[in-house]
Amino acid sequence: MAKKKKNEILEEQRRARQEFLELKKMQHGEMEAPPKPSEVAVVPKTRKEKWENFLFHYKWHLIVTAVLIAILAVTVTQCATKKKYDLEVVLFSRHLIMDEQSEKIAEYLSKYAEDINGDGEINVNVINCSFEQNGGSVQHRNTMMTKLQALITGDESAILFITDEDAAKYMEETIAEDFFEGEMIQFGQEFYDAIEIKEIEKQPEGLQIACRRVEDTVIAKKKGVKKQYEAARELLAVLKEKQK
Repeated sequence: MAKKKKNEILEEQRRARQEFLELKKMQHGEMEAPPKPSEVAVVPKTRKEKWENFLFHYKWHLIVTAVLIAILAVTVTQCATKKKYDLEVVLFSRHLIMDEQSEKIAEYLSKYAEDINGDGEINVNVINCSFEQNGGSVQHRNTMMTKLQALITGDESAILFITDEDAAKYMEETIAEDFFEGEMIQFGQEFYDAIEIKEIEKQPEGLQIACRRVEDTVIAKKKGVKKQYEAARELLAVLKEKQK
């Protein structure tokens, strides 16, 4: 036992001398210093350690990538499922027309329109810009007028306009005297029968449709306006023939 104890002491002394000599060599530049503990790379060994190490370094990269993928997926889905319209028709009246009635108008016009975009379906979008001039909400009236102005100045697809006499006169006085091109086509009884909704007490009346003037306007040079204009004129010709 005493011999073993002595050997341990001698070994401890030997290690101490060795470490002292190495320290001296390091101080004199004869030997490179070992790396600091903080500089020693801890290499993950297990699968869990490797995964935790990956998350530690790339957590935010993964989060940003996931968000971008989610946004892209939603955008692609919306584009794929969004209904593609062949024609847009602006419905402007200073007497409120319900959205349910404007949808009925779209269904009626779709029966006489053509498949312009070639998707095998005929869809007409009626954009309701009507409001109640007397007694209606001022905010709603202002919103509808802003929408109407945006359609007139920036939407090359908004070629056809459905108005009543009062609304048409207002547009010619405030926007342009020659805003409408050609004659107004008055809708007949078949039209009103088709768009009637019995649950709604006040039904539209005195509605007419016309094509806006495109030449020398802000939308004249926009891409696709010529095709939309020709399609609008063709629909007007069909509607006019029906009134005979």
